[in-house]
Amino acid sequence: MSDSTFCEIPAGRIAYSRRGTGRPLVLLHPIGVDRSWWDEYAEAWAASYDVVAIDLRGHGESSLVTAPVTLADHAADIAAVLRQERLTGATLIGVSMGGMIAQRVAIQFPELVGALILCATAGGFPAEVRPRILARGDISRNGSMSEVIDETITRWFAADTPRPELVEKCRARLAADDWYSWSANWQAISLLDNLGELPRVTAPALVVAGDADASIPPAVSQKIADALPNSRFVAVPGAAHFGAFEMRDTFAAIFDDFLSTLAQ
Repeated sequence: MSDSTFCEIPAGRIAYSRRGTGRPLVLLHPIGVDRSWWDEYAEAWAASYDVVAIDLRGHGESSLVTAPVTLADHAADIAAVLRQERLTGATLIGVSMGGMIAQRVAIQFPELVGALILCATAGGFPAEVRPRILARGDISRNGSMSEVIDETITRWFAADTPRPELVEKCRARLAADDWYSWSANWQAISLLDNLGELPRVTAPALVVAGDADASIPPAVSQKIADALPNSRFVAVPGAAHFGAFEMRDTFAAIFDDFLSTLAQ
């Protein structure tokens, strides 16, 4: 993880790093991990792009979440970083929760967003699924992250992962996470409801799903692509929820192909 810069927000501070030159790419990680998960991508992209990797609130070096938070709040955090860095027209790349927040940034701050890559993510959930998502954390008690690690790893990674070291990295990261931040962010995810607003997001978008994703099936991601007026959808065979990291070469080729179509 390269050197951290901080952006002050009303709820504390957001940590991020910036490297490279070119069109801005903003990288948003999944729940429970941090911006270091983008390091392999950032290293490659910094040769051609201005890469900003952000620790979402409650993650990495950013402030803990200490009160209920919404995806809209997270979007405002991202907007604050982009304004501090004087960036507009950025391509936002988000995996899972990062993709949910990227959608909100495009909805709430369209002037900041030039394009979207939304990976292993959803735009909304059926009512019957929301309680199950909410139950992945509990802000009403002081729980232990050890309760959720095994089940989370099973949901996120392929059983025969090609990158076992990432599973260990994820275990260690989750074990070090703050229970309230984890729970409050699951509460935010459980309220995800972007689909009705996506038709007014005109930025070009790539939606990528893994066809072996146990957390967010491709049909759920397809709904984002259907709602966005200027989108393309790709399903990656054999990819699990963290496929963007487990199968980086495969996903990087798909991302780069889309990035090459954007006006220089």
